[in-house]
Amino acid sequence: MTIIARLYMIRHGETEWNRARIIQGHADSQLNDLGEAQAAMTGEALKAIQFDKAFTSDLSRASKTAEIILQHHADFILVKDQALRERFMGKLQGTKGPANRSEPSLETEEAMVERSARWYNQEIVPYISSLVDNPDGRCRNILVTSHSWLIASFFKSMMATGVFESTEELLGALPRLPNASLSLVEYSTIGIGPGQIFRSTVIQYGDASHLPGTMRMWMSFESSLD
Repeated sequence: MTIIARLYMIRHGETEWNRARIIQGHADSQLNDLGEAQAAMTGEALKAIQFDKAFTSDLSRASKTAEIILQHHADFILVKDQALRERFMGKLQGTKGPANRSEPSLETEEAMVERSARWYNQEIVPYISSLVDNPDGRCRNILVTSHSWLIASFFKSMMATGVFESTEELLGALPRLPNASLSLVEYSTIGIGPGQIFRSTVIQYGDASHLPGTMRMWMSFESSLD
């Protein structure tokens, strides 16, 4: 087996709205001090990774997370894309959670998944395909920072449709995504020539082991209203 690429998908660090359980959606809230510290710890954990591409939601809490992570990678181009935004929460944005999912002004989950899949097919699939067609033996690394609802729905859809392979346990019940948590997809090939097999495998989902001392706070606040 040859690993040709890894996709590192990271939820943004904490905001004051997360802590206060205020629904954010497309509202452009900022990282708080803990959120910046979480991003810095994530950057420290990933500083040895040589990133080849980096994408982020254009909302400040995600783009700032990416910028802090990339401080270890000089002169790196970070691509901001509205397609990676959180689910639009309509009239609920700026109000206290929990969210009323039947509110008609919400972006449907299907529409959010569709735009994230469209982004993936436009930006990631051609790049990975080029590596499969022209392998050079070096694993490429892609950084993406986004939001909990988008990441969770994207992974759920990709695993349910078989685009991403995963364990049955993970497919059955995806855990919540802590702030600054890491989800990792590994792309690999087996064999060569016409019989070559290509695989996209979820290696980690919502992993926060690189955030010592912050998980207890996250469990207390349950900052899931991205």
